[in-house]
Amino acid sequence: MPQVRPLRGLGYALDRFSASALPDRIRFLGERGATAPGHRVADLTDLACPPYDVISGSQQAALLARHARNAVRLELSAEVNPHAAAAATLAAWQADGTLVRRSEPAIYDYRHATRAAPDLPTVHGTLARLRLEAWGPRIQRHEHTLPGPRADRLRLLRATRTQLSPILVVYFDPDAPAPDDSGSPVEAWRARDADGLLHTLTPRPPEPDRLERLAAQRLVVADGHHRYETALAYQAELRADPRHAAAPPGGLGADWIMVVLVNAAHEAVEIRPTHRLVREVEPDLLRGLVSDPGPLWQALPMAPEDLTARLAQLGDAATPAFGLILPRNEGWLLVGDADGLADRMRRAPGSDALHGLDLSVLHTALLEDRLRIGPEIVAAGEALAYTRSEAEARAAVAAGEARAALLVRPTRLDQLAAVASAGEVMPQKSTYFYPKLLTGLVFHPLEG
Repeated sequence: MPQVRPLRGLGYALDRFSASALPDRIRFLGERGATAPGHRVADLTDLACPPYDVISGSQQAALLARHARNAVRLELSAEVNPHAAAAATLAAWQADGTLVRRSEPAIYDYRHATRAAPDLPTVHGTLARLRLEAWGPRIQRHEHTLPGPRADRLRLLRATRTQLSPILVVYFDPDAPAPDDSGSPVEAWRARDADGLLHTLTPRPPEPDRLERLAAQRLVVADGHHRYETALAYQAELRADPRHAAAPPGGLGADWIMVVLVNAAHEAVEIRPTHRLVREVEPDLLRGLVSDPGPLWQALPMAPEDLTARLAQLGDAATPAFGLILPRNEGWLLVGDADGLADRMRRAPGSDALHGLDLSVLHTALLEDRLRIGPEIVAAGEALAYTRSEAEARAAVAAGEARAALLVRPTRLDQLAAVASAGEVMPQKSTYFYPKLLTGLVFHPLEG
């Protein structure tokens, strides 16, 4: 079974970043302003940042300007040599007391709010370290990764020897007891994200029963596939070094990865869609999607700004459907023939669970069959780009930054679990778990 253990986290010093009165921006709903005697709560709203893969250039600049100690200087440095700069900054912040490492291992309660109640963190997870192992029945993936991000994160990990952000892992345990909310935490770190949702991290002494129950679960990496594969690559490098030949399994810091484990059977886990921007395609092939959709598709004209709402109305309908945005504010709803597409997908590699995904149909029956953008071209990273925003997708097409945009419906959690259980993987960027876990609430050094 997977091994889950506490960790000695490295975090922003409570002595420096906490106060006797809680700032308004990090209060829970109905919470009073004063902290209890001896209790410390740090406000990291100006110090935390999102993970690297969702930080735009403008957001990076805003985070750098927000605070001199913002975690973006580690996660996504703007320096000429970003990885060396991150390592130097990390060392400097430890030397000057900005960051302090715990003397004893702990597990952490990680909670975040939802859009329905942004002032009340109700989604609960356990932050700990998980022993790395190859993808398999015990630790499963559900998405392909891209070589560029893997290489970048590996260079950063080599330089800092620290995991800067936790990955999200989900499991399904309907019989698990509810999280213990009793007592007031003596230490905590809190932050608002860019959407105003409150996140909080609270250390707790190791709880053997909780860790044992977590270790018994089938774990699915929900967000952080590139970082997991990066950790595996870094572990392999260290294990190949003769100096570490005598280290027992689990004996190296690099044998572990920092994770937040969330029980998706109980918690309100939200998945959002990631739309495709088509940057390189033959114009005649693209126009053919609407001028000659063929037997598998219907192309229905529709205003681009109405496409997202129409896709939402279709909800979980089994018939594949996508929004197509073309230049000159041209929009189309592409609706597939369910039986014809099912027959086409049966001729593609993979299981029924994989074939039933909108995104599998998109990548096979539209991108590959119709636009000649096959898996190798997608993996190269030039033909497609990705965005979570329908408005950004429309703007990219209008500005000529993309030749077209394909709007998609979100992947469901049960679909993710089915694909992972089948031992298969979805196309890249199939899921966008919301909100993103924050970088900066705690770091995980792999040495010392």
